[in-house]
Amino acid sequence: MPRLATMVAALAIGGGILAPAEAAAARPATFTTGIADPVYLQSQGRNAWLDRTVASGAQFVLLWVSWGSVSPQPPPAGSDPSNPANPGYDWGTLDATVRAATAHGLRIVLSITSAPAWAEGPGRPADAAPGTWRPNAAAYGAFAKAIASRYSGSFDQGTGVLPRVRYFQAWTEPNLPYHLSPQWVRVAGHWVAESPIIYRGLLNAFYPAVKSVNSSNVVITAGTAPYGDPPGGQRMRPALFVRDLLCLRGQKLSLAPCPDPAHFDVLAHDPYSFAGPTRPAYYADDVSIPDMWKLTRALAVAQRTGRALPHIHHPVWVTEFGWSSKPPNPRAVPVIKRARWIEQAFYELWRQGIDTVTWYLIVDQAPIPSYAATWQTGLYYRDGRRKPGFEAFRFPFIVVRARHGRAQVWGVAPDSGMVLVQVREARRWKTVLRLRTRGHWVLDRTVAVDGRPMIRAAVGDETSMGWRA
Repeated sequence: MPRLATMVAALAIGGGILAPAEAAAARPATFTTGIADPVYLQSQGRNAWLDRTVASGAQFVLLWVSWGSVSPQPPPAGSDPSNPANPGYDWGTLDATVRAATAHGLRIVLSITSAPAWAEGPGRPADAAPGTWRPNAAAYGAFAKAIASRYSGSFDQGTGVLPRVRYFQAWTEPNLPYHLSPQWVRVAGHWVAESPIIYRGLLNAFYPAVKSVNSSNVVITAGTAPYGDPPGGQRMRPALFVRDLLCLRGQKLSLAPCPDPAHFDVLAHDPYSFAGPTRPAYYADDVSIPDMWKLTRALAVAQRTGRALPHIHHPVWVTEFGWSSKPPNPRAVPVIKRARWIEQAFYELWRQGIDTVTWYLIVDQAPIPSYAATWQTGLYYRDGRRKPGFEAFRFPFIVVRARHGRAQVWGVAPDSGMVLVQVREARRWKTVLRLRTRGHWVLDRTVAVDGRPMIRAAVGDETSMGWRA
């Protein structure tokens, strides 16, 4: 979950370059979107925001679960901490949220983070954020089994069987001190990365616990934050963090000793961007939207050498990103430009092999203390009106390039049916391509054009935003 200290400036400075040649990856046939927002955990207005989430075309919601809130005190002596009915656990509104989201036809990702004080390591310094200091991996694994069991699809504590949840994320943004600490330790006069070691222990306790409940459960790594600092700084750069997690060294990805390789199903990253969706990060080990290849390249080596287990293909997902809009934030990205950026970002991620993307916020946050100090990344304004970026999220469509009478178009149909690619000619829309597709399948085609017309896509009575060829 984002912290204000790591908010990226939503500056209206587009442009940039495409990722290098090694970014080439298998391009998925489908593209799935979801939304992360604490609003779902609030009883007031929950169903209305879930209705709007469904309307946006999102297929899942990501819910943060604070381990420390559910288990503020150690489980009672002699009790089983992996038992979902443990009397020491307070599940709050999570059961109701899981029921409501499932009733809306949405899949659920549960992201379990923030240790209770009793499960932190000894000697936490005063400046370490609560819930971050060397969390106890064994206790985390026991809690992971409890939550996976609670939402196994067969647990009933007297109020009816709770729905099945299949997707579980281990922690959030572990390369930030606001979520995991310490990031670095001083050894023999040199800074040594500590957070990847701590996190590998947490992940490797989490994985077997979740899988022991149901082997088809999916374990997702914590999404790494996009930017970091030099060694010894507050944050760790994400590409370096991932290399260390996967026991790889340097840009050449040489192999480091790895007695306890990381176990997971999906690698995650949160590529918030300072600028537009085609602007790479400045530093080599930072990872913005067009830089996902830095992670997929390392992951490919780790898979091949047994440093990413089990021996399967591990997809890469985006588990958070977004831009604040103007309005309401007077210093953010104008709403129309942001709508274009959403579509471009989806294409940039897809062409790097990413098929699952999570947007941060269905609705803008309350401007307390100000718009600039809060997240205005919602697809809706606070009064329930849709922003221009809503249709870009639901029905993304762009002209990738156009020259010599041909235009490459890309999009994702929100529903099954006949997709029409249309060109604006003489004040009417002329269909130049018909393609039968299923919802959320990718359209990537080249069409003939004359000049630089406006191009759009349509399915049923719904149309995308138009792009100039």
